[in-house]
Amino acid sequence: WVNLAYLLGGIVMIKKRIIQWYIPAGFLASLTLFSLVFTLLTPGETASPVLHLLSGATMLGAFFIATDPVSASTTVKGRLIFGALIGALVFIIRSWGGFPDGVA
Repeated sequence: WVNLAYLLGGIVMIKKRIIQWYIPAGFLASLTLFSLVFTLLTPGETASPVLHLLSGATMLGAFFIATDPVSASTTVKGRLIFGALIGALVFIIRSWGGFPDGVA
């Protein structure tokens, strides 16, 4: 339930133009894509996309941590790539690393 609250807060921040949608979209799309592909290729070895999206600090990382203006890119393409790389890294750490959350 906490991740859904973070998602709602992120949507509010996007609507109020406090943050832009590029980094969270890249993050969540990449994490979903990687988890979907690996769930289909190796069933039972990696978590499902729903589990990846709604567990740990996924939404906190996507909307509140990754969108920090100091560390983010300044171009739209760069923000999408930045978000996608974070999502891929979170998937890798969660699936094969020693840290089950992979975000914070």
